[in-house]
Amino acid sequence: MNKTWLKSTLAVELKDRDNVVRKQTFTAITQEATNEQLTTFGKALETLTGQTFDAAKITNFYQYDATVA
Repeated sequence: MNKTWLKSTLAVELKDRDNVVRKQTFTAITQEATNEQLTTFGKALETLTGQTFDAAKITNFYQYDATVA
C-alpha cells in the first residue's frame, strides 16, 4: 500500500467568560505543525477574541493506494 498525505485541518477550542466552549476550524494546515506553533496560534486567537485558548486538535487525511507488483 502507498500512503499519501492529502491535507490537515485544525479545530481550535476557545472558552468565553461563561466557560462556554467555542470551536473554530481552519484548513490548509501543514502536516508538520509543532506544539509551539499551535500554542502561539492559540495565544494569537486569545488576543483577537478575548477568549481563552483551551485545545487544538489536528486531523490528518491520507489516501491509501494498492500497488500492483
